[in-house]
Amino acid sequence: MAQLKAIIDKLLTNASQAYIPTGFISEQILPEISVVQKTGKLGTYGTDHLRIEAAVTGGRGKYRRVETMTRSTSSYSVDSYGLEGMVTEDDYANVEAPFDAEADETMGLTTLLWVRKEKSLADVLTSTSIITQTTTLSGTSQFSDYLNSDPLAKFSTARTTIKSGCGLPPNTAIMSWEVWQQLRYHPQILDSLGFKQNRPGGLALPELASALEVERVLIGMAMYESADEGQTSSLANIWGKHIVLAVCPPSAQKYQVSLGYRVQLSGRPARRVYKSSNTNPPNSTLITCDDSYDMMISKAAAAYLIYNAVA
Repeated sequence: MAQLKAIIDKLLTNASQAYIPTGFISEQILPEISVVQKTGKLGTYGTDHLRIEAAVTGGRGKYRRVETMTRSTSSYSVDSYGLEGMVTEDDYANVEAPFDAEADETMGLTTLLWVRKEKSLADVLTSTSIITQTTTLSGTSQFSDYLNSDPLAKFSTARTTIKSGCGLPPNTAIMSWEVWQQLRYHPQILDSLGFKQNRPGGLALPELASALEVERVLIGMAMYESADEGQTSSLANIWGKHIVLAVCPPSAQKYQVSLGYRVQLSGRPARRVYKSSNTNPPNSTLITCDDSYDMMISKAAAAYLIYNAVA
C-alpha cells in the first residue's frame, strides 16, 4: 500500500514580487515654500519697472516722478490628504515572511499618497487649458518618426515662447521615461551633438539637456493603476507622452521668475506616518499617513507644453 506524504508549499522568505513605483519627480519640479498657515498670498510684481522712460535731466529741472512698481497677489490654499489602514491581531498571527503585515500596510499607504501627488501635478502641467503656450503633435511631426519630425525646431520655438512670455528661457525639461527613450536615439538630436546618428546606448541625460538647452531633465518613471477596482490590472504612465519645458528655480527667492511653487506646511514633511494601538478590533494597529501641500502654478507663461510628443 502506497504511503501518502503531506507536502506543504512554503513561501520563499528572501524574495517577493511587487511593483513599487520609483522615479517620482513631483517634489523636484517646483521650488518649495514652507508656510505656517494653510492659506495665503504670493506677492507678484508687474512690468512697469521695465518701461523705457524719459529720464534726461539737468540744471534746475526736477526729476520726473514715475510709478516704478505695480504689485498684485495670487492666492494659495494648502489641502491636506490622508489615508488610514489597519493591521489586525489575525494579520500579525497569519501573515508570514516574506510578507510583513505592518510594513506592507505602511508601504501601501505612502505609495497611494505619492502616486496621487505625482498624478495631480502631471495632470496640471499637461493640461492645455492651464499651460496655454502649447503645440500638439500628430503623425509624422511626432518625435517617434525619426525620418520626418523636427524636434530641434520645436524646442527652439518653446524656448523662444517662454522667454517672450516671462523674460527667461527655460532651465528644466520634464518628460516621461517613454518620451526619453525616443529622444535619446533621435538622429537629428544625435547629429546636433556631433554623434552622426551613432551613439551606443543613446544620449545620457546631461547630453539631452545640452540638446534642449536646459540645465536639467527630469524623467518621470512612476506608473499608476488605471483600472477600476476589481477589473484586470492596467498600469499607465503618469506623465503621458508629453514634454514640458519650464522655468523652475532650484529654490524659492524674492524677485524671481518661477512656473510655480510647492507650498508645504511647515513642520509637516511629506507622507508622515503614524502608528497607534487600536482596541476595536482588540490588539490591532491603526496606521495613518498624511500630506499637506498645494502645487501652485503662479506663472503659466514660464512653461511650454509639447503635447503628444511621441506616438
